[in-house]
Amino acid sequence: RVLRQILATYNLPSWGRAEIALSLMQEGNQHYQLHDVVEAVRESQDREFIKRSLSLNCLICFSLYPRSKTQTLTSCECTICQGCFKDYFTFTVREKHIKDLVCPGCSKPDIDDEAQRLSYFSTLDVQLRDCLDTDVYNLFHKKLTERTLMTDPKFKWCTHCSNGFIYDGNQSRVTCPQCQGSFCVECRRPWEAQHQGISCEDFQNWKRENDPEYQAQGLAAYLKENGIDCPKCKFRYALARGGCMHFTCSQCQHEFCSGCYNTFLGKKKCNDPSCRLKDSLHAHHPRDCLSYLRDWPVPRLQELLQKYGVNFDTEPPVGAEATPGGRCRVMQQREEQGKLTDEACGTEAQRGHAGLCESHYKEYLVSHINGHSLDPAQLYSEGEMERFLARCGRPQAPRGPNEDEAQYRGRLLKVITGIPLGDKVPRIRK
Repeated sequence: RVLRQILATYNLPSWGRAEIALSLMQEGNQHYQLHDVVEAVRESQDREFIKRSLSLNCLICFSLYPRSKTQTLTSCECTICQGCFKDYFTFTVREKHIKDLVCPGCSKPDIDDEAQRLSYFSTLDVQLRDCLDTDVYNLFHKKLTERTLMTDPKFKWCTHCSNGFIYDGNQSRVTCPQCQGSFCVECRRPWEAQHQGISCEDFQNWKRENDPEYQAQGLAAYLKENGIDCPKCKFRYALARGGCMHFTCSQCQHEFCSGCYNTFLGKKKCNDPSCRLKDSLHAHHPRDCLSYLRDWPVPRLQELLQKYGVNFDTEPPVGAEATPGGRCRVMQQREEQGKLTDEACGTEAQRGHAGLCESHYKEYLVSHINGHSLDPAQLYSEGEMERFLARCGRPQAPRGPNEDEAQYRGRLLKVITGIPLGDKVPRIRK
C-alpha cells in the first residue's frame, strides 16, 4: 500500500525505484525526508550514489543536506547548503568587493583570469537572482557593472567624489557628471585655471612657487600630489608609499608594488621559469624601484642626484609651516586588524630632511631619481653588481687575471645598463 502511494504521489518511473525510496526511509536516518529521497531516486537507482547525494556536508555549517537542498558553484565541487549560500553571498555583496565573490571553501575561480571570470559570473548571476533579496541582487549587479566599466580605457575616476564614469572627450579638463567637480585627465589633480595651456609638471611647479596652502604643507603636499595610481583601474590615492610596498587597491583589489607598479603574484602564479620565489607572494622589482632604493642611506641617494645635477630640498620649502611637534604629516595607508586606514605618518622629522621623516624623505629623493630616469647602477659596488646580475639570472664570468678593477666594473656595468629600468615606474613627462 505504501509503495503504491509513493508511485501515485511522486510519479516514479518504476516499482523498483519506489522500493528503494521506501527502504531508505526505513533505515531511520533523521535527516532523510521522503521528497528528498524521491528526488535522489529519480536521478539514479544506485543505492550508494543515492546515499551520498542525501548526505552532503555543507562546508560552512558542517551539517548534512540532500543534494536538492544544496548549491554548488561552477568553479569547483564544494557544497553549500541553501541557507549558508544565501547568507554568505548576501554578506559578501554588501560588505566586500566583487572580487571576493568566490567559493568560501577553495577561493575559486581566479577572478583575474578573464575567461574564468566571464563563465563564472554568467552562472552566478542566475543563482543569486533566485536566492538573494532584491536590493542585494541589485547591488551585486551594480558592482559587477562597475568592474566591467573599469576595463574600458575611457573609464575615469573622479578625484573629488570617487565616482567612476566614461569620458570620451579630448580636453585636458574633465568634469564629473555626478559632483560637477573638474580635474585634469592626465595628472588627475583638481582643475585650476593656472593649469590651462601648460603641462602637468609646469602646473605642479607653479603650485609649489605660488600657492600658499600648498607651500604651507611643504614636501608632504609634494608626496600627496605624486600619490599612488592603481595600474589596473587607474584610481588615484593621495598617499605616500609608506613602509610596506605591497599595495592593494580598494576599488579593484589589484595587488601591486607601489614603487614600480609591478603585480604581486601569488603562490605558483609566476610564469618566469627562472624565478626563485614561485612558492611565495612576490613581485619582480626593477633596480630603480623604491623597494630597493629605500635601503640606501640618504647621503647615497643625494649623491646619485648630485651626479646628474638634479636639485632637491634639504630644508622645508619657503613658506612651509613647521609640523606640530616636529612630526612627519605625510598621509599613508596602514593595515590594522585586517582593515586599511589612511593616517598621517607621525614619525619624528629629522634635521636636513626637509620636514619629513627619514622614510618619506627617501621616498621624496627616489621620486626625483625615478622622475629623471637615473640609473642607480652608476653607484653600485662590485658586489652589488654581481648580486644584481645573479638575481636577474645573468651571472657573469669572474674577474680575470689580466682584468683590472676598472675593466671588471666596466664589463659588469655594460651588462647591467643593457637591462632596462622599470617600465611602469613614474617618470616626468617630456
